[in-house]
Amino acid sequence: MHLKIETLSLNDDKNGTVGRDSSLPSEQQIRDDVLLLWREEPETEELNIHELYQRITTRNPSWKLSQEDLVAVLALYNLYSTDDKELKGYADRIEFSSVEKSTPVLEIPRGVKLKLCPDGRGRGLFAKKAFLQGDVVFEDLQPLAAIPPIEKLSLMGAGKVCSLCGSSITHSPHFIMMNGLDCEVCGAVWCSAACKKQDITHCFLKHIKGKKKLISPSGWAKYEQYCRENVFVAAYAIGIIYASIIAERGNKNSKDIICKQFASLAQISQRTRRNVSDSTNLGGTFDASSGAVTTEDPEPVWQKAFSLFQESFPHSDISLEAFLIFIGKYNINQVNGQIYTLYSLINHDCEPNVRLEFNGKLGLKLYARKPIQAGEELLTTYVNPLHGSKLRRRELRVNWGFLCHCTRCDRELEIRMSNPTIKSSIARNSLATQKRRKSSMRNARPDLHELLKNGKEFELDIPENPQIGNRRRTSVRFDTKVTVAVEE
Repeated sequence: MHLKIETLSLNDDKNGTVGRDSSLPSEQQIRDDVLLLWREEPETEELNIHELYQRITTRNPSWKLSQEDLVAVLALYNLYSTDDKELKGYADRIEFSSVEKSTPVLEIPRGVKLKLCPDGRGRGLFAKKAFLQGDVVFEDLQPLAAIPPIEKLSLMGAGKVCSLCGSSITHSPHFIMMNGLDCEVCGAVWCSAACKKQDITHCFLKHIKGKKKLISPSGWAKYEQYCRENVFVAAYAIGIIYASIIAERGNKNSKDIICKQFASLAQISQRTRRNVSDSTNLGGTFDASSGAVTTEDPEPVWQKAFSLFQESFPHSDISLEAFLIFIGKYNINQVNGQIYTLYSLINHDCEPNVRLEFNGKLGLKLYARKPIQAGEELLTTYVNPLHGSKLRRRELRVNWGFLCHCTRCDRELEIRMSNPTIKSSIARNSLATQKRRKSSMRNARPDLHELLKNGKEFELDIPENPQIGNRRRTSVRFDTKVTVAVEE
């Protein structure tokens, strides 16, 4: 077979244009490109506005964009402000029960005490005794209600992983059968007797025998599928927690612990939180670990999920607003997809004095990072401490509703304000590195003409994840011509 080289047009329409004229970018295009830059190069979030403007215009040379327009768009989406007072938060709208009501319900361990923080930050955990570095402060053996990992639901249905914790099943079929680690009705398997005992919702959610018809397995199947398709982890988790409350109440010796502890947690509506987020979440900061709804208008997704929630729990008297409060409550309290009631009471600091480790499959242990004196507040970090101050503060504002003014943040902000050229040099070095990498890639790229001349077979590099979304963004630039090899 003989091949020849031809240059073909690569256009979306007969006029040879790709998308609409993007010389005047929309507010959404500007916002999305800034957030994309910050995601690709986190250090650029520390740039001052003039340096950021230069980077954006360099990335989009055809844009007619002034620095004033860039500032206006960033301010509109709460992405830039010279005054902290102009940035929206919602910490003052978060509700929580009193210390007096929470303490009996939460089973506070002996070494710590729950009380109000003197600076108005709400509740907090304080040390009742001194801890040395490395000491175990407390341990949560299991979360409030064990939530199976949504990304492993298919494997669970096939019996490949544990139906509760998601661990791979390594036991032989004989061992599973002899130890009663499988479900008698479906193909579900558990990795241990402890996981099977802890999975109190499986039979009510998956099988025909509902809990006095308070749960509809057929409705749950649709709800679960919708949450999985839309990566709506919080809604899925709320369904599991609600089913756990129903299952627990069916036990004659139940003290309604799950319901009482869930009610004691801090709460705020997901709608309120959404209004403070960076909209489409291209920056990846809003509910990054629990599946943010990445659409301009999340209301249809919320309403559809709520409708399926009602179908799953036919006798539920929960309203849409209550459902969204539950969603918000889960998002501000969860860690690693689970809610640990004690850990959720610990406040944030960018220089924490405690650290957590996951003990076993679902347990959690809290250790002292450094010596803690009696009466000192326990402080953890909600975000990656390696991030810069602006990114940390944006993540905290979007996800927990407050602007951090810890000692570290204030110190780094002061340094940045007094040395505005530091980040400029970082950005230039980053850009130079990027150019060198691209140049190296070009030099290493095989020449198509030479490959075709020698007549030997060759492989082309294929991206591991070629999907870029359901539609082409108009701000992306494509060559109008492409060179291909065709049969003569």
